[in-house]
Amino acid sequence: MLETARRAFLDSQFLRAETAYQAYLQTFPQGASRLEAWKRLADIGLDVRESPDKAASLLEAALLEYAAEPAVAADLLTTAAQLRFSRKDYPKALAHCQAVLTLPNAPEAKVFACTLLAARVDLAQHNENQALARYESCRRAALPGDDKARCTLAQAELLGRMERTGEAEPLLQAVFDAATIAPALRAQAGFVLGQLYEARQDKAAALAVYKAVRPLHPNPLVVDKRLESLQN
Repeated sequence: MLETARRAFLDSQFLRAETAYQAYLQTFPQGASRLEAWKRLADIGLDVRESPDKAASLLEAALLEYAAEPAVAADLLTTAAQLRFSRKDYPKALAHCQAVLTLPNAPEAKVFACTLLAARVDLAQHNENQALARYESCRRAALPGDDKARCTLAQAELLGRMERTGEAEPLLQAVFDAATIAPALRAQAGFVLGQLYEARQDKAAALAVYKAVRPLHPNPLVVDKRLESLQN
């Protein structure tokens, strides 16, 4: 039964695969491949039936079986949260994210993803201060440097939109100066910093930072345009 489902899925016979995976779940309540079946059914629900709601419901059903397994539960919750967010079901998306954030031993990658997604929910509901608090918490968490830098950049961007550039500047500077951070992230921080200086009419500071950004930026021509504009 499982082999039939797998072969049908690989051969793009998705409705046949769906029937076989459903039969497997019904026939083998203790089956070793139940997680695979739940995930494949969710994939079919999303990609074939084009129903994020159905896919999310399937993942939520799988959670009933895997609540005691932190890594699996966090994976299911994160994907379900993303699907609910895509449908603007913000309460469910936030509830799933909160479950990951309070889950003992949840994988770092899922904690990071859910922190950012929860902040997006906050912003969608016009709760900027709560989003800022999440970014700040992420920035201070025990996460890999690049992930912390992404939280810092998101926090600085939001502060800029809230016209609190005095608070955004040191955050951008910290990422830009961090030699251990990925060059693209440093370039992003530096470019925004340059724009901030331009807005303040500090041409010299903007020129200096753009020149330092150029070797780091994945598209130096973008930086060249800013330099050209300032030097004319």
